[in-house]
Amino acid sequence: MDFYKILGVDRDATPEEIKKAFREKAKKYHPDVNKGAEEFFKKITAAYETLIDEEKRKIYDEKIKKSSSFTDFLSEKIFEALGFTPKPVKGKDIHKKIYISISEGLKGSIKTISYIREEKCSFCGGTGLGENSILKECDSCSGKGVKKKLMVSIPCIKCSGKGYLILNPCEFCHGKGTVKKTVEKRFRLPVGINEGMKIVIRKGGNSGINGGEYGDLYLKVYFSDKGFTVKGKNVYKTVYIQKENAQKGNIFRIKNFDGEIVNFKLPVSIHSPITLKIPGKGYIDTSGIRGDLFLKFIPV
Repeated sequence: MDFYKILGVDRDATPEEIKKAFREKAKKYHPDVNKGAEEFFKKITAAYETLIDEEKRKIYDEKIKKSSSFTDFLSEKIFEALGFTPKPVKGKDIHKKIYISISEGLKGSIKTISYIREEKCSFCGGTGLGENSILKECDSCSGKGVKKKLMVSIPCIKCSGKGYLILNPCEFCHGKGTVKKTVEKRFRLPVGINEGMKIVIRKGGNSGINGGEYGDLYLKVYFSDKGFTVKGKNVYKTVYIQKENAQKGNIFRIKNFDGEIVNFKLPVSIHSPITLKIPGKGYIDTSGIRGDLFLKFIPV
């Protein structure tokens, strides 16, 4: 029985961290709050009384040091890889694509995204426990939370490595501690953001476990405008014109991506594809300098 794992603290935890961890565990698993939690609460109390006492902790640490082995180290890594740990763990990040207009990137704007994420259950506070919940020692692993296989300890599947089972779990999250919920987040599009860039919304991801903080939300930006291509601060567009109209001096009205009507006079007669530049009508960079619009005229 690892006292550090029971309290969910590191081996170099300070007395303040040990006290805080004990208080949090005691609130959740005190027998007055959860019937049937007597045995589990005894383990929490024994862990606290040992680790908070300087002399007892030294003796315990020496004992752990002597009994540690490579298989113990490997077992711990397996637990961490599978997510079975009493320590606070940050929630998983969420990655999504967002589509914006070039005009929105040119001017910068405030947008809202709606998406589904795992949120901490508000009815049980993420513990998975309901009003009538009972904690019962897992009969599959005898409360150890692990089973030995080929000299290595692996998490007990029945209790998910906890060592106990929750009878009558929270009715809303069914003991999981989290629920899927649709949320909305507002965020700012910075002026000059380019395609492929990411916007990070801190704590916009999934709920953590064991009191861990939320993960982050990563939004990868793509332009939705059809017919326009942005490269850096310049914009490119292909315009098809009839051959009889591709004569020097003819004026064309082209609606740009920002809704502005651009009047353009052909400087030469066009017999084959040609690219012409309109200064200052392109995109913009993060320093506020606007690029150019390049029009590729193709006579057909």
